[in-house]
Amino acid sequence: ALAAGGLIAWLRRWPSWPASLIALVAAIIATRLLDLRSAGVEMVGTVAAPGFAPHLPDLGRDAWLRVAELAVGLVVLLFAESWGSMRALALQRGDTLNANRELLALGAANLASGLLQGMPVGAGFSASAANHGAGAQSRRAGAIACGVLGLAVAVALPALQWLPRPVLGVAVIAALWHALSPAPLVATWRLGRDRLLVAGAVVAVLALGLLHGMLAAVALSIVEALRRFSQPVLHELAALPGTRNFVNRPEHPDAVPVPGALILRPQEPLFFASAERVMAEAAARLAARGAATLVLSLEESGDLDSTALECLLELDRRLQDRGQRLLLARVKEPVRALLARSAPDGLGRPEGLFWSVADAANSLAGPAPPGSGA
Repeated sequence: ALAAGGLIAWLRRWPSWPASLIALVAAIIATRLLDLRSAGVEMVGTVAAPGFAPHLPDLGRDAWLRVAELAVGLVVLLFAESWGSMRALALQRGDTLNANRELLALGAANLASGLLQGMPVGAGFSASAANHGAGAQSRRAGAIACGVLGLAVAVALPALQWLPRPVLGVAVIAALWHALSPAPLVATWRLGRDRLLVAGAVVAVLALGLLHGMLAAVALSIVEALRRFSQPVLHELAALPGTRNFVNRPEHPDAVPVPGALILRPQEPLFFASAERVMAEAAARLAARGAATLVLSLEESGDLDSTALECLLELDRRLQDRGQRLLLARVKEPVRALLARSAPDGLGRPEGLFWSVADAANSLAGPAPPGSGA
């Protein structure tokens, strides 16, 4: 392993040379000449030639159920690792990613691999880093690598049984070494954001291994997102004098509240885990203020699920019973269409839906809209 590492390091003087490949070939030759196997060096061993006959998997019912269970975690893992690798290298090279194209290619590759009874396919960090480190500049590098691998399978596969495992490990480490840097973790830590996720991901990978560690890190990210979304922050907005801008009132002492109204903005999208809590807090704050009108700014909500819609309609009915009214500002087109279908004579009336907070505030200067649950 030390000799292989030294050879790779020495060959790095010539970047155009495939240092790792040369080291692997040299190790195979040394194994045959020096009989390293008898000296106790562990070898890769015989690798069975793959079959390339496309057909659907012949599995029983229990096996399909087991595959379905594993597929969920595998999809999450492949997406997380592949997108992370692609994004990291794109940022490093100044490239722009087309997410749809990249994910379509990933899905097509997995479909083809499944039909050929192959392994799951992903843009693994090790392979991506090795490709980048070898100086790949275009998609032709992938085609050339595919051709070389095909040639290796056809010609050199029997020779792999003589490859020492330590040398293979050195080759993998050499491919990843240039990409191993704590700088991204340190930068994220200094931002003061996602520290729990960073620490949890590192500990999970070190404790559970790459596969289960990444799955644990993804699960932790999902739990953290749900926690944040289910504990929304409601900001009270007030107008900056002489402008149409409405800002967070506690952070701008010079901002002026709209008389007779309470304007609130949820900082997270409304969905099933957050909607009830947002509506309950909004109703409580309106009652404490004693204002006649509640304006909710929905700029963070591009759409609403059924629970969020029901909570909005319930809040509108509750306020009507108290002799108050609800107006919605910064309402996106999908939300407008949903409200128009669900409550055309109530909250979905155009008179109660506004494109901006300033328009909603200006409407309060005039008479209340007729039949105003909106």
